[in-house]
Amino acid sequence: MSDEEHKDGRNVRRVVSWLDQKSHGDKPFFIACGIQKPHVPFWAPKKYFDLYPKEKLVIPPALVGDWNDIPPRAMVKRFKAFGFELDKENDPLRRAYTQAYHACISFIDAQIGLLLDALKRNKLWENTIVILISDHGYHLGEHYMWGKVSLFEECARVPMIVRVPGRTREGTSSSGLIELVDLCPTLLEAAGLEIPERVQGKSFYRVLTGEAGNASHRDSVYSEYYNAWTHERSYGTMLRTENEKIVVYHGDEVGELYDLEEDPDEFTNLWDDPGHKEKKLELLKRAFDRSVLTMDPTPPRLGAF
Repeated sequence: MSDEEHKDGRNVRRVVSWLDQKSHGDKPFFIACGIQKPHVPFWAPKKYFDLYPKEKLVIPPALVGDWNDIPPRAMVKRFKAFGFELDKENDPLRRAYTQAYHACISFIDAQIGLLLDALKRNKLWENTIVILISDHGYHLGEHYMWGKVSLFEECARVPMIVRVPGRTREGTSSSGLIELVDLCPTLLEAAGLEIPERVQGKSFYRVLTGEAGNASHRDSVYSEYYNAWTHERSYGTMLRTENEKIVVYHGDEVGELYDLEEDPDEFTNLWDDPGHKEKKLELLKRAFDRSVLTMDPTPPRLGAF
């Protein structure tokens, strides 16, 4: 199949057609182009698979015994649907899935290129804000997990690229912490619009423009999840600072604590380490202060820990 025969290829070309054929004048417009890939099934034209020969892929091995210190409630058993087993490496199958995932990403890269070319062709590049974002990350065998819905870094973090004409500089990046709820007020500020009090989040516009310098946008970020693939009810709350991360599971006294500076791959859970108890309680309090989970009738209590 050709690019344009895939759903994402068709969607992108509809937007390109809209940009090419409509006369916008001075009237502002907003358009969101929803792209499905790299979602399963991992279908893409063969030429993108050819970019990633399976035998040349670098596959970092998963850690044997990784789940010895991780609560079972953190587990998402989607890996079974992919044909994998916990704590058992399957290199050929992992290479096949990784090749397909990368192929889908390159396919999408090509489609996004069509959108950017259309903006430039129609002289909209210098007055249009462009955002590329995903709704979640994705496991490719890390911790023996595959797919989404976890609070590990591979899944909780998302890619985000923002370009504001005349304000952002090409090739720059920031390691500052932001949350997805920060995107709305940031766009409003970038567009010169008033930010209503009801809008959640905190604008990171000054981070984009460089005006914030080395100042931190947030000292921590918060996330939560509902895992329907493991227990009858598994609710997780996560708080991540620049170098630390804590995860607590509602209705249980188990959790995860990681030193991301020393252990960026989250291989060593420090939850039960007596030397980290004070830090654990500090981060738990900060997480509970921010908790907004409403699905769980029995939210965690700090005193239980």
